[in-house]
Amino acid sequence: MKTQRIFLALAVLTALPLSANRQHKPAPSASSAGPKVYVVSKTYTTLSFTATKWMVFKEEGLFQDFSGTLVYSAQDPSKCTIDVTVQSASLDTRVANRDRVLRSDDFFDVEKFPTLSFRSTIVTATGSEIYSVEGDLTIHGVTKHITVPIKVIGVRVIPGIGDFAGFETTFIIDRRDYGVLGSRWSGNTLAIDPTVVIHLIIGGVHE
Repeated sequence: MKTQRIFLALAVLTALPLSANRQHKPAPSASSAGPKVYVVSKTYTTLSFTATKWMVFKEEGLFQDFSGTLVYSAQDPSKCTIDVTVQSASLDTRVANRDRVLRSDDFFDVEKFPTLSFRSTIVTATGSEIYSVEGDLTIHGVTKHITVPIKVIGVRVIPGIGDFAGFETTFIIDRRDYGVLGSRWSGNTLAIDPTVVIHLIIGGVHE
């Protein structure tokens, strides 16, 4: 009986290091995820702009109809791209008469120039989840090469719901560079400040 107890104790002691090794075995490292394509979602995206009128009021508007894709890779920013097209007639400032004026040939001229667009050419990382995006912005038929900062709000896979990515940027343009003048409406005065603040919150869904 004593011999059996000694043998049992030795077996337990021998097994302990194996159990400890199993408990502290490092988890396998996650493989690097490649670039993912996200479709711009109207549900999670807001494309807005703000202009100052008569040096007193700030008026806001947004575009309701748009489409696009984003390719995102946290490991390789050079593979990131943005391609968004906006229907200019979907402009909405919540005031019907003002919308008609802005859609006219005095401003956006939506019949002649039905779309606005942005297409990236170079993406570089400038900080933690912050990127510098160069690309071509087309408004009113005029294309300008610009650089904008973009922040990654988050990238997350929600089980049973989907794979999402959120981005945000704010930048300023001079509407005169794109021929959006409003000369008739303003009587050739600067009733509306030339600088317009563009604020984009873009939500993408991986499909």
